[in-house]
Amino acid sequence: MHATPLLVLFAIAGLVWFVVFPILGTTLKDKWGINLHRVSCPRCGTPMPVVRKPASMSQALLGGWTCPNCRCEVDKWGRNISPPAHDGPTGA
Repeated sequence: MHATPLLVLFAIAGLVWFVVFPILGTTLKDKWGINLHRVSCPRCGTPMPVVRKPASMSQALLGGWTCPNCRCEVDKWGRNISPPAHDGPTGA
């Protein structure tokens, strides 16, 4: 048995992974997509810097910023991903 059919199968799988997933991710705005537009903070409206300095491993791998004004964590699409701030204990 020759390795050529297996090599072709792996090449097609690689093409699907590196071409189709970013296109779908950009369309669906998920973690695999590519955002080329400028993003602003959803809380205070501050524009995020063009050059990113990731504050966490997730931001380094998947994209995103921490707002320099209000410390809100923003994903690469400009959506708030930080947990909601609690003012204090809730309840009676």
